[in-house]
Amino acid sequence: MEKKIVLVALTLAMFVLVIDTTIMNVSISTLISDFNTDVTTVQAAITLYALVMASLMITGGKIGDIVGRKRAFRLGLVIYGVGSFLTSISPTIAVLFVGWSILEGLGATLVMPAIQTLVTSNYSGKDRAMAYGILGGVVASGIALGPIIGGWLTTAYTWRLAFAGEVVIVLIVLALSRYILDAPLEADEKPKLDIVGSILSALGMGFIVFGILLAGTYGWWNARQTFSIAGIDISPFGLSPTPLFIATGGVILLGFAAWERHIITSGGMPLVRLDVLRDRRVTSGILIQLVQTLLFGGFLFSMALFLQIVLGLNAIQTGFVYLPLSIPLLIASLTASRLSIFIAPKRIIQAGLIILLAGLFLAIATIDVEVRGPGLMTGFALIGIGGGLIASQVMNLVLSQVVPERTSETAALMGTSQNLGMAIGTALMGSLLVAGLAAGAITLIDDSTTIPEDLKPDLVSAIEKNVRFLSDEELKAVLKDAPPDLTQEILRINEIARIQGIRTTLLGLVIITIFGIIISIFLPPEILVPPK
Repeated sequence: MEKKIVLVALTLAMFVLVIDTTIMNVSISTLISDFNTDVTTVQAAITLYALVMASLMITGGKIGDIVGRKRAFRLGLVIYGVGSFLTSISPTIAVLFVGWSILEGLGATLVMPAIQTLVTSNYSGKDRAMAYGILGGVVASGIALGPIIGGWLTTAYTWRLAFAGEVVIVLIVLALSRYILDAPLEADEKPKLDIVGSILSALGMGFIVFGILLAGTYGWWNARQTFSIAGIDISPFGLSPTPLFIATGGVILLGFAAWERHIITSGGMPLVRLDVLRDRRVTSGILIQLVQTLLFGGFLFSMALFLQIVLGLNAIQTGFVYLPLSIPLLIASLTASRLSIFIAPKRIIQAGLIILLAGLFLAIATIDVEVRGPGLMTGFALIGIGGGLIASQVMNLVLSQVVPERTSETAALMGTSQNLGMAIGTALMGSLLVAGLAAGAITLIDDSTTIPEDLKPDLVSAIEKNVRFLSDEELKAVLKDAPPDLTQEILRINEIARIQGIRTTLLGLVIITIFGIIISIFLPPEILVPPK
């Protein structure tokens, strides 16, 4: 009975972590209205939330090694609960940034690695494999149910209730956590926190994701507008700040790797032993985790904009449109957890990637100004099935094969890849969306016979400098003083360009899926049985 209570506590904690971002995605239009802000600001909040987790997940795992995984689990829940409460009462977007993006993100960095490590101390053998499978299913369930729960609460009541509900769940998990057996510390000496390594890893990933986020506004290479901090121009030679930040992040991560090797050779205790990445099973599994979350983070963000801003659906309508994705995703994840006893996880993951790829192609073919509903819903279903197959296997595939003393840091690396994937997915799809939107709009303006020739250069220049994904209502407000025929032409161009922007993001996801299929070749082919 206690083992079942432990599983309930761990799965509830994982569920509340996963459901958070999906709730925010279906509430985008409501948040824009409530806080009088824009899509870019909400995108920044979503990205910062995932970025905080991705940057500090390894540090969170190491803190669990130092203070104990159960204590880190509880401490993280308290921080997360405080953040959820602050989010639920936030009067401004700035307070939401503090409560949701920062405090909830910090809490999650302690909770997520602890969950995955505590499974090993409470279960063994087939029970452990099943627990990992259920946790993978919970991840899929959170993705599946988040849009529906968030959409219903946002439309019928308020999005704030969703975060108030998270506070209640956190309190329940804290009460149940007394039954959890703590994971023993395997190290010969008490772990210590590598402060320098923590700073370098956080800065490196932070610079990379921030650079990708800036691409939506400033471009990937040539700067659309000048970027400055405290009055200092950071757009040398007319370049966008994006490559500068990404390159800086890459250099810092190389420095992080060198520092960790130095700590090990000098007899110290590193933040993470990077030699764990030499294991092909671990490395390929972590990359598949990155691909999976990048795909879903990017897809949910892009589809939320399409459904709410292009089609004008409210949050609850958006949630129900996701049902053809959500239900197959949930069914596939639960079914695949049982199939993994007979079929190698590698084959299940590869099947999921191929099915997901087919769904993306179908979505690209059916998304248009006039939506072909059955085709798009079939695409959603295929993406859901593919995602469910992948989600049910990755965690079990990697962690069931890791020796107990390496579970914590491996779990932290997986958590990092999961949340880095979500951050990059949102930021990358946002920038691709804007790039596709700008390219489509500029082409249509040049080809237009309605827009006066002397006005075209000014319109093109305005788009290149400050392109935005606007609803018809927002654009009409901007064009309120324009002649009616010009207003209608720009509305037509905006309608078509938005579709081109959405298609550009989906094509980006296709490329990422193909990369995932290539990586899956290196997964272990055998049916895995966890060590007893």
